[in-house]
Amino acid sequence: MQFARIGAGVMLLAVALAGAPLSAAEPVPFKIGIAAPTVNMLPLWIGKSSGVFAAHGINLEIVNTDGGSRGLAEVGQGKLQAMTVGLSAVIDANGKGGDYRLIASGANTMSFRFFGANRVINADDLRGKKVGVSAFGSESDSAALLALKQMGLARSEVTVVESGGTLKRLQALKSGAISATALNEPADSQAEHDKLPLLMDLKVNQPWIFTAIVVDRKYLQSHREQVKEFLRAYIESVYLALSNPQAGMLALAKELKDFPPEVIEATYADFKTRVPRDAALSREGAETMLRELPGLGVAVKSKNVADYVDSSLIDELRSDGFLESVTKRYRVY
Repeated sequence: MQFARIGAGVMLLAVALAGAPLSAAEPVPFKIGIAAPTVNMLPLWIGKSSGVFAAHGINLEIVNTDGGSRGLAEVGQGKLQAMTVGLSAVIDANGKGGDYRLIASGANTMSFRFFGANRVINADDLRGKKVGVSAFGSESDSAALLALKQMGLARSEVTVVESGGTLKRLQALKSGAISATALNEPADSQAEHDKLPLLMDLKVNQPWIFTAIVVDRKYLQSHREQVKEFLRAYIESVYLALSNPQAGMLALAKELKDFPPEVIEATYADFKTRVPRDAALSREGAETMLRELPGLGVAVKSKNVADYVDSSLIDELRSDGFLESVTKRYRVY
């Protein structure tokens, strides 16, 4: 597929026509971390480039922290206002003294596939070898543990190593530096394109809060209106990406420069399938993870969903009519 050359001016016009509120005040700086450049970052990328965040008074800065757990630590230190990361990392961090809350979801189902390096095609080939994760306690760590369990392997039978974000792990897998890892889009489809062995398909509709917007609870208490405005812009950016596939794929192609068009198309299709339109967090997904993770050897200090999830902002955006309004404006249902 040849991507249409949609200029920034056209995208800004689309936002204006959609009725995005323009802010006369100086935009508020807002730094958000990403664990790696992946499919789940599309709302941030298209929202920043199209002017949606600026229209909501948010001067968005996207910081690649090369791992969700590392990014959460920077949120706790006040270096970032928010982090895009899954529930696994928050369970791990809160169990170690953190006080983070998921406030919106980017994917409520598991989105990884577990690939091997060349000639690693089964459990026997993997036993005693290195398995890469972005960081210990991260979503990729939990996914690796789940894949190992399904393959009949214990964590003690492999060596789990921190290998960076999804794209870095793909390169490590191709070079043989690691023997297996969990990958999501676009690395997922690229691994398939490169004919790397698929060891375990975890990309099923199992409830699982795979990625979310996470903030420190104290920061949320003191900056609630600012965070809510960020969420308005984030959700509007989801709808912009869904309503204009060409613009969505162009935004992906701009950020994921080394991937062929067919991988970009697969990445956008994955986004369209998995992103919750209202950014609502799946309680079932949270309960599933709190139930399943201890069986994978993950320490879970509390099994109370409220210790990790705060849905009140999304509830307010629903009750004040914002979600209904943005649905009608972008005609995405």
